[in-house]
Amino acid sequence: MSAEASFNGGIESFRNKVMNTFDGSGFDSGDVMKTTITFIVEIDGTISGIKANGADADFNNEAIRTIKTISAKGKWTPGKNKQGESVRSAFKFPISMKFDN
Repeated sequence: MSAEASFNGGIESFRNKVMNTFDGSGFDSGDVMKTTITFIVEIDGTISGIKANGADADFNNEAIRTIKTISAKGKWTPGKNKQGESVRSAFKFPISMKFDN
């Protein structure tokens, strides 16, 4: 049975860490800012190839910094193939935040 990669503590734990680690001090537009982070979960639980595809470069860069910071502190559980072996797997994580003026 194959299994997707997962963050130790679950996706809600990961989402909370993103919200608590993200430095929004440079953003005050009042608009909703969005990006989607993609990365690879390696077979050892580390991540690589982090990319962000939102419209705002500063927001993308802070999102990438946030993911790197969190993943340096907590490992991921790699995905498994049908034979139960750890495999590299792509992970996609949308981020949407509204900053107050």
